[in-house]
Amino acid sequence: MLSFISQVIDRFGGRPAGTEAEHGAQQFTRDTLAECCDEARLEPFEAHLTSHFGILKPLSLIYVGIVALFPFAPRAAIALAVLNALAFLSQFVTGRHRLDFLYPTATSWNVEGVLEPTGEVRSTLIVAGHIDSVYEFKWWYRLGSLGGVLTVVAGFVLSLQGVGLVVAHLAGAGLLADVAWWLQIALAPVLIVLYDMHDKSVRVEGAVDNLTGVAMAVEMARTFSKERLRHTRLRLVSFGAEEPFLRGSESYARQRLAQLRAENALLINIDTIKEKRHLSIVRREINTLASYPRELRRGLRESFAACGVPVKEIDLGVGGTDGAAFRRLGLPAVSIIGMDAKKFDPAYHTRLDTLDVLNPDGITALREVLVHFIGTWDAGKASTEGVQPAPTAVRDVSSSGRPTT
Repeated sequence: MLSFISQVIDRFGGRPAGTEAEHGAQQFTRDTLAECCDEARLEPFEAHLTSHFGILKPLSLIYVGIVALFPFAPRAAIALAVLNALAFLSQFVTGRHRLDFLYPTATSWNVEGVLEPTGEVRSTLIVAGHIDSVYEFKWWYRLGSLGGVLTVVAGFVLSLQGVGLVVAHLAGAGLLADVAWWLQIALAPVLIVLYDMHDKSVRVEGAVDNLTGVAMAVEMARTFSKERLRHTRLRLVSFGAEEPFLRGSESYARQRLAQLRAENALLINIDTIKEKRHLSIVRREINTLASYPRELRRGLRESFAACGVPVKEIDLGVGGTDGAAFRRLGLPAVSIIGMDAKKFDPAYHTRLDTLDVLNPDGITALREVLVHFIGTWDAGKASTEGVQPAPTAVRDVSSSGRPTT
């Protein structure tokens, strides 16, 4: 696995979504999978790759314009502040991307390798990671944890501007109104971390985030090509364009939605496996509003326990994983990460994400767990009802179409 990660970095460097570097890395991944899979393919897709981060500049400028407008047209300013906050929460925070139409489409690529079982196909397991990396989050690199804190603060400043202006308007003339309005001005400089988030001169190598996930998918292909499963089809996938908020996984799942449901498919998504002591099964994601099925998490925990590998269950407070794209469509999925989600990691989305910070004990331990889980699933010997895929695909969706636990 380390060799695969090293080769991708040496050949292609950082791989932002839609770049030739991402394309080349996906071609290399396809060729690697073709050596051991029954079939392997590179699949282009079109998506609005710049809209997720691109929206931050105009929203930040609109914030400043609203502050200037308020003394002359307070009600109009409040209405604009509310709309601005809704655009930020919808487009950026939760990644619903309702403003995509403002931005052009571009091409990214998914890669899939397929391993057929020796007998009748009764279910499909997808093991996946994402190949793309980011342009460096400049303030996270320059300011460390303070940069991360300021990014969160800036998000709240944008989201709550309307509330502050309502207070100023209702207070009328006086000290409270003056303080509420001047506070908007005082907080405006923090928005620079959103307006000027990326250093486009630095392409993060992404050894941990997320070549570890793609390397794991490739490793599962190599492992089970030598000893085929009996009743489980394996799809080994490298998603493109995850960093612009799950574009590759969304495209993959939407294009195959009926097929994946018919196959009783389950996604095991691997993202950012930095070290063993931080291996965690994601319970829910706050940003994406996705939650992962209890019974599937329990099945994975049993494999961790059987292999003697400690694991935690966590709620992911910032960001999202490709598993969320599947959950939004009601498809069974679970995500595993291997970094400390409770505090700022200086390598996350910065130039420090290199092979030097990757502790191989994490991917080595997770490999053993996944081999156990996949083998147990195929043998039909799992001790919990939840790891039987067919009922999960039905029970997992609420009447509103949203995933439930």
